[in-house]
Amino acid sequence: MPRKRNTQRRAEIVNTAFRLFAEKGYDFVQMKDIAEACAISKSLLQHYFPKKIVLLSTMLNELMLSVFVYSNEQLTDLTVEQRTIIQMCFMLRVLDENPKLEHFSKDVFASPELTTELVLVSLDWLESIGVAGETSAIRYAINFSISGGMAVFFKRKLLRVSVETIAENIEQSFYLLLGADKQTINRIYLSTAKYNTDRYYRQFISYLHERATIDLSSEIKI
Repeated sequence: MPRKRNTQRRAEIVNTAFRLFAEKGYDFVQMKDIAEACAISKSLLQHYFPKKIVLLSTMLNELMLSVFVYSNEQLTDLTVEQRTIIQMCFMLRVLDENPKLEHFSKDVFASPELTTELVLVSLDWLESIGVAGETSAIRYAINFSISGGMAVFFKRKLLRVSVETIAENIEQSFYLLLGADKQTINRIYLSTAKYNTDRYYRQFISYLHERATIDLSSEIKI
């Protein structure tokens, strides 16, 4: 029973902090704010999460792993290249259509430490589904393509660049760095067109709501 209670308390803290970060921004939320929202003491909060960045890192890991559930369970008949392209398109569309989540993601990419955490989670997933290449090369390719792509994404309205174009360029730069030729990448990208529709996107969002360990109901509209 104590262990179950601890698990429930931990989940409550993570969900509350996620909501506060998404609404107010990471820098404007203090540990005491999270403790007050959870109706617990700051010392008890720090028993679970000693520092705010530890809490955000935990949250990021849980969110990223939940995002990959859709690909792992629904896109298994596709090549790894197709799966990563579809996943990237959907992830950027989620951010584009949900301002609170975009706000949260900006805080993540503003921190080199958290960007590294995101890269490591992505690296584990890419290796698990069989992306070819040395670990160091894959990690470098992720870091370069995502960091550069997200910098453009956050300025997309100013630059008048579509989400689809940004997703395509992130994937192209990633696979080019791993040695694929542009013609092959373009062919793979075209083969995923039928999945980049509202029908499959809604399925992806439904999976997030059903499978995510974090409550996304107020941040992602279904």
